[in-house]
Amino acid sequence: MLTIPKPTYMKQFYILALGGLLSLGAQAQYNMPAAAKGDTSPRAKVTAVTSNVERETIWTNDASNCADWTFGNGSGEAGAPWTDIDISFECATEGPSGPYNQWAGGSGDGSAASAINSTSTDNGFLMIDSDLFGADANYDASWIENSWVQTADAIDCANYPYVSISFQTRYRCWDNGASDGSEKCFIEVSRDGTSWPDLTSAYSTEWANEGMVDYGGEMVQCRYEIFPDSETGYETDNPSVLEFDITEAAGGQETVWVRFRWVGTWGYSWEIDDLEVYETPQNDTRIDNYVSYTNYEQVGYYEYGAWALGQLPDTLFAAAKVYNVGYADQTNVMMTVDVNGETVMSNVIDTLGYAANDTLVAAYTATELGTVTLDYTLTADDEDENPGNNTASQSFEVTDLQWGRDNGEISAAYPGDGTVDYIAMPLYQVVNDATIYGVDVAIMEGTEPNIPVRGFLVDVNDDLALTEQYGGELISSPEIDLVEGNTNDGTGELIWYTFVFDEPYEATAGELLGAAFEHYGGGNVQIGEAQYTYDQTAFVYGPFGSGQAYDWYYSNEVPMVRLNLDADAVTAVSEAQITGTEGFDLFPAFPNPTTDATRFRFQLEQSAEVTFELRDITGKLVERRDLGTQPAGMGNMVLETSAFGAGSYTATFVVNGARTTQKLMVK
Repeated sequence: MLTIPKPTYMKQFYILALGGLLSLGAQAQYNMPAAAKGDTSPRAKVTAVTSNVERETIWTNDASNCADWTFGNGSGEAGAPWTDIDISFECATEGPSGPYNQWAGGSGDGSAASAINSTSTDNGFLMIDSDLFGADANYDASWIENSWVQTADAIDCANYPYVSISFQTRYRCWDNGASDGSEKCFIEVSRDGTSWPDLTSAYSTEWANEGMVDYGGEMVQCRYEIFPDSETGYETDNPSVLEFDITEAAGGQETVWVRFRWVGTWGYSWEIDDLEVYETPQNDTRIDNYVSYTNYEQVGYYEYGAWALGQLPDTLFAAAKVYNVGYADQTNVMMTVDVNGETVMSNVIDTLGYAANDTLVAAYTATELGTVTLDYTLTADDEDENPGNNTASQSFEVTDLQWGRDNGEISAAYPGDGTVDYIAMPLYQVVNDATIYGVDVAIMEGTEPNIPVRGFLVDVNDDLALTEQYGGELISSPEIDLVEGNTNDGTGELIWYTFVFDEPYEATAGELLGAAFEHYGGGNVQIGEAQYTYDQTAFVYGPFGSGQAYDWYYSNEVPMVRLNLDADAVTAVSEAQITGTEGFDLFPAFPNPTTDATRFRFQLEQSAEVTFELRDITGKLVERRDLGTQPAGMGNMVLETSAFGAGSYTATFVVNGARTTQKLMVK
């Protein structure tokens, strides 16, 4: 297996925050990104936990009676960063109503969004609406909030040596700029109703140590972080059902109080409902918060949403972190992975102890074009009492002539202010020698036409890469003006804008390359961002630091800039238009050559009758479409080519009787 060198960065980089970008839904509060903490654990979306077991219930509460709860905040703690900040949880029946509640289905006009989709939402739930509090305080987001809600009466756990808690919840994280990791949601436990974990800092470094409480000379961990993978823009399912083992604090205790604490700087909102304290099951293993079809954390291979066939390693490794939720040791813990119908087996963990975790790894191969789907299943000797959390699924595409880090699903438009000058650059590890002809970029709707931009390639192992704006630059496309009609609105089939390099770049196995897209500022130009990626694997350059400082920053969302391996790639610029009739412009089909489908784009100065014809090399008509009267402006047509034989074809558009033709290759 080829070892790809990973760069060492000598300067401090920053997280670009999704919440501060212009999302496809609502635009969140905007602050500048803050210093990254270097945490490389995956920030996957919280998923629902399915309980399949008839378990011994100790206590339940559906938040229908507000008298079951007491409420407090840190406003009276003199000298604390939250002194006089009087924000509290509430018993609610409507969802959040802060100005940025569009994320929860609201309108942002002050009316409430729909409530959490919990089992008993109609009779009430617990909520803190930090966003509303921030609006009422005139958006002065310089404070630190510290609020909690706790059980009014004790829960008797004396007969249960192992205790867990579950609840249904919905939460979205803001956590950007000056917040710098301060936004936290905790479960806290007290054995006497008065001794609670300390909280002196809004930041994450000391929360675990401060979670220790002294009971009779024994230091007991009484704080549990609920959303350890949260980051800016992070959002749970609606609802998520979460489970936490609180045995250390609550096991065998006659009196137990439970508190939910929110601390942060002008966040969004957090809802909690349908709580249950129960006896921890004996046998319950689960797939935890790390699943990777490349085992990135141990092997170092990036995950590619569109993985070029020629760049697939001979052997890939699928991995999942597994956690023993049950109190009994679990033996012969292993994982099967179904890869497109072929089953591969992981290593075996002989014994996984109580509250222990480990990583299971299974080797597999991918050798054909198309979708690769991996279905993970976790097993152990003893029958699992909660099998609903023993499975996971991932997929990626094996492609021919396009190589992308993104998964093809736009999650946001970057940057929020598209008029700034910036460079967006995901990294690529070259496994086998390859010829790279350009980059493909997902340009977003709202981008202005005739704005100069370019694509280029960077040697990331160059000493100047990621330290200077153009450090390590290898090859570039010409500077071109964007043509209308090549943008994406976040729905439907993706349109890729191609930037062909001045000459092909011959990449050598072992290189680490950056696929870069640059906008010089001025007019609005935004590109798509996709799913989460690990720290230091995708970067942006621009005025994104404190005081709008220009520098390189890393992003945990993948800029949608792909490498193009097509020798016949054509840049979509006005000079490349194929004009055959007055008032009608036909742009080059993309992709061309094609295997499954290609898209034709055309522009009409005025409405016209349009017909499409496709003929094979002998002149035989193999496809004809009457497109009817097309309006003036940009139009497009997708042609499915999978049913056609490989070869050369002639594509003709007939516009009010005049004909315009171009060649199409089908592989």
